Amino acid sequence: MWTNLGGKPEHGETEEQALVREIKEELDCTGHIIRKLGDFEAKAVHDDAIVRLSTYLVNLEGPMRISDDELDEFKFISIDYKKHGIKLPPSIEEQILPFCKKEGLLKW
Repeated sequence: MWTNLGGKPEHGETEEQALVREIKEELDCTGHIIRKLGDFEAKAVHDDAIVRLSTYLVNLEGPMRISDDELDEFKFISIDYKKHGIKLPPSIEEQILPFCKKEGLLKW
């Protein structure tokens, strides 16, 4: 599982087009959307705003490298991510991971 690529659609761009563009801009690889998993709402990390997390199942193709100065690293996570000190936002741990498990997308 890999998470947290962010960005917003530019003028006239669909959510899906924005996702594919962000993948190319931030990781310099191609993203092929398989399907939308859903929209999840959560409290923002740094304030009380509610954010909507549009979540997709995507196949990433080609070598990945960070091509955005705002990113420090990227990684794929496995079931034992907590043992490796990886902390995920509550929205992912409490909503998205359970959804993926229920849908059979994660065998954790």
